[in-house]
Amino acid sequence: MTLKKSTPLAFIALAVSLFIGCSSQEDKDKYDHYYGSGSKSREETALVTLQNERKNQPLTPPVKEAAAPAPAAGDAGKAAGGDTTAAATSGATPAASTGATPDAAAPAAAAPAKRKPVPADVSALLNKHACLACHQPYDKVIGPAYADVAKKKYTPEQIVELVHAPKPEHWPGYPPMAPMAHVPKGDIVVIANWINSL
Repeated sequence: MTLKKSTPLAFIALAVSLFIGCSSQEDKDKYDHYYGSGSKSREETALVTLQNERKNQPLTPPVKEAAAPAPAAGDAGKAAGGDTTAAATSGATPAASTGATPDAAAPAAAAPAKRKPVPADVSALLNKHACLACHQPYDKVIGPAYADVAKKKYTPEQIVELVHAPKPEHWPGYPPMAPMAHVPKGDIVVIANWINSL
């Protein structure tokens, strides 16, 4: 008697679980393209592109960087605004004398100071959770560079949420990130605070 009553409920539960577990064929194809058969060719293309970009970047002589430390963000603004003392000590010419706009002079003066080394604790977490497979601090690989993520001004809580449940619509042009729900919140907060410091 109870078997007759429980059998329809079991079929309903099975049907609901199959309905919830299945996604559309389009979603399956997208997932397969990014994480399955298409991932290898996409990774190879991204690596070749990255190598070509690195070859085409102009090399700055290390003597200039060592001889004159790059100005801080506040000093770069002063140098661009015409403060000749700051401009003379940093080796840059004031924007007013060169005819350049202040906006164009400030990024050029601050460019070498942007790349900070990754702290050891953050580097250990990035390696532990395989974050560096798709993201690099300043270079685009498969996913966006952490410096680009920092420009979005996410809070650490938002970054935790995005790691656990990514939203591809936030990053058009990049393959969707796989949910990383297994990464502990505490580890993500440490990484997020570092990202926001870039």
